[in-house]
Amino acid sequence: MAASLGATALADVHHQGLDQILNELAAVCPTSLDQQPLVGVPVIDALLEVFMQRLPGTAIETERHLYNNEPPERIITEDEEMLLNYDDQADETATSGESPAQADPEPSSNVLFSSSVPRHKRARPVVEISSSLSGAGKTQLLYYMTARAILPRTYGGVSIGGLEAAVVWMDADDRFDVYRLRNVAEGILRQARESVDDETSDQQTGLCSDGQLTEILTSSLQHVHVFRPQSSSALLATLCTLDKYLYDLSRHHSASRPLHMLVIDSATAFFWQDKLRDEVARTEEIGRPRPESDQKREMKQIFNLSDLYAQIVNELKRLQGRFGCAVVYTTTVSSGRLPASTTSGQSGPLGPYDRPPSQTPSLRPALPAPWGTFPVLRLVVHRDRVRPFPPAMSAHDARRDAPMRQSVVTQGKFSAWVNAWGREEWPRRVVDGVNWYNGGCFSFYVRATGVEIPLPDN
Repeated sequence: MAASLGATALADVHHQGLDQILNELAAVCPTSLDQQPLVGVPVIDALLEVFMQRLPGTAIETERHLYNNEPPERIITEDEEMLLNYDDQADETATSGESPAQADPEPSSNVLFSSSVPRHKRARPVVEISSSLSGAGKTQLLYYMTARAILPRTYGGVSIGGLEAAVVWMDADDRFDVYRLRNVAEGILRQARESVDDETSDQQTGLCSDGQLTEILTSSLQHVHVFRPQSSSALLATLCTLDKYLYDLSRHHSASRPLHMLVIDSATAFFWQDKLRDEVARTEEIGRPRPESDQKREMKQIFNLSDLYAQIVNELKRLQGRFGCAVVYTTTVSSGRLPASTTSGQSGPLGPYDRPPSQTPSLRPALPAPWGTFPVLRLVVHRDRVRPFPPAMSAHDARRDAPMRQSVVTQGKFSAWVNAWGREEWPRRVVDGVNWYNGGCFSFYVRATGVEIPLPDN
């Protein structure tokens, strides 16, 4: 009798890890969640807010406050007031008989939310950055996000705009360039120093010398942890042991910093290698009894592409739940629809840039399920093309216009759009939100001195 009661009591015991307890405590205060940056880049955070049902506009407004050197207390106060107004508007809508837009029962690749989920149960930020060609600016965007994440918030009284966090970088393409990352971070620091007027610089010596810039860069770069898996299986093994590495304080200097972002560059690095292994495994299964094949698959004695990718995505979700970090990864897509530019330009008297496409880029997800439903926000990036010389242009006119065209090329202008794949399944609220943010489009500039992402006007 006692043994039976004891077994029943043990069955009712619920085991919960410390990370789960902390997540539940954080979920009690949705206002705090709304104030936290998602990936640390205001324009991308603003687009994520659309897809994650966060309070719209907080990311860009917070960025403007930081660059204006306004105190954090004012930011929190205004955000709280906006949140209360947002709640009042929602209540008025509910009482007036207008039902809010319901999310689709099966969300599209860009939408990972449901109206039946409590308001504090939001998806973790997952961003996919895609292009149809290499050299489109994907990795440069990652460098900028990483630099913003690892740099300090302020130094010597000067606002830098960093997050003082750590970043894990999975260098699947074996192209990680620490010198370029340092260059991008240095560009952010120099921009912060230039934003301080001469009078302030005379009074504050915190960010005025090159030696101090070097000190900040050296200490910040220690919080980027780079891994170089050589296969998807190695990537999975690295993810499975990543938390043990991060908890081993003797192996790194990031014990006092939160993990802000987990980067994979790129997620398609091993796709064709995995595809070949999957085809070979399927060929070897020909003639085998189905129960035998299923048993070997469960014991992981047979390679299966969908199982491997499901395990990778599950590990990423587990790490997000444990560390509360964002996941940002790049892909190269070989199929899809990229709109053709027109022949009339818009920049300068000659208009050397091709006019932005009127049709939103749409690229099919490069990876099979469950990658297809994993990202919250999909971005398509490419370098803006300079309009070619007209066929009827004379050599004299071409030589005359060449310096101006070369100056435009050196500007290094790139464009990014929200991937419109599956747009017909987006809720109306999401479509309106994307259209409000310049149609989900923004520009960024990649130069030798760094990367710059201007703040949008709205």
